[in-house]
Amino acid sequence: MQKGVGDIMGGALIETSARRLKNEAENETKKKTALRMLKMGKLTIEEIAECSDLSVEEVTQLAKFQPM
Repeated sequence: MQKGVGDIMGGALIETSARRLKNEAENETKKKTALRMLKMGKLTIEEIAECSDLSVEEVTQLAKFQPM
């Protein structure tokens, strides 16, 4: 019985780690997309947030690091 529980719990842990890594990769992709939009200089912070699925605050933070 105990071995079965360990197998189940180990599988859940692996799934959680995989999901976390997937989410981190997706967030990095969103940030890269927002950075490209910021460099183009044609959209507002709000528009970039909407298009990239990031928050206005996250896009504002990214914009602070862009050269003027």
